[in-house]
Amino acid sequence: METALPLFYFRPTICFVDDDPLFLEALTLSFTDHYNCITFTNPEEAVQFLTSYKPPLAKIKFTHDLIESDSFGLSHQLPLNTNISEIAQLTHLAQKHTEIAALIVDQNMPQLSGLEVCLKLKGTPFKKILLTGETSHEKAVDAFNHGLINKFIHKDKVVAELKKSINELASLYFHEKTANLLSQLESSRLSPLSDPIFVSFFKSWCESNKIQEFYLINKQGSFLAKDGQSKSHYFVLLSEHEKSAFLNLNDEASDKVEPLLNRLATGEVIPFFGPGKECWEFEFNEWEQFFYPAKTIQGRENYFWTVITN
Repeated sequence: METALPLFYFRPTICFVDDDPLFLEALTLSFTDHYNCITFTNPEEAVQFLTSYKPPLAKIKFTHDLIESDSFGLSHQLPLNTNISEIAQLTHLAQKHTEIAALIVDQNMPQLSGLEVCLKLKGTPFKKILLTGETSHEKAVDAFNHGLINKFIHKDKVVAELKKSINELASLYFHEKTANLLSQLESSRLSPLSDPIFVSFFKSWCESNKIQEFYLINKQGSFLAKDGQSKSHYFVLLSEHEKSAFLNLNDEASDKVEPLLNRLATGEVIPFFGPGKECWEFEFNEWEQFFYPAKTIQGRENYFWTVITN
């Protein structure tokens, strides 16, 4: 099981480099359903392109300075400098799918070997997979041990092994992009996003529902998710701790919402007022429309969840 979720994921670009154009064409056909693919038959051209490449995410500032509105509400609701609203806005970023998450390069090429390509690209953030033959196996092991590449795969097993490896490394790429943000989220309390039981559950839910992208929309662990048909789903999560905090915050609420709060206390329903919205922005007589039937996951604590399809 993975130890933590990335705070967002979307369909990235995968770069393939091989001097055999027929092999490249056949290979990329196996991946275009889940990734954008770019190919190079000339490794020198690939190096030139990749060294000047500017990732779209590099332009996004996912933290902000403390502003006055940050001091309102519960102290555990939002870390002081993590800009969660900016994460949700990624769904509208036109160029996001050009973000290169992985490079797949053949070792045996005349102009530059695959390892020479990786050496020239040392320090770049995307993950690197080397396609090897029998004669290059020892060199690949040495390159892996020294961190020059992330995986090496024998060409005879390329498609099956690549599918598994690209899935793993693309997820790892986004995890590393957001690891510092997750640390900020957990500055006062562990998040469901680092609970292996929840991580496994959410990954399975994404696979079952053919989810191709997701974006964190609040600290509680709720996501905006989109499937292969671009249909939006809100995966809403509330931990036992957050449930208690909500009840304590509203312990003197109007009698109009007391039945709702009683159902929340038993885990029957959970509230979701919308991305970026809080309960105090609505009148008590409006609350009922924002409470949804919930199911339970047992992890480090109980997590209550529901899915709202928009």
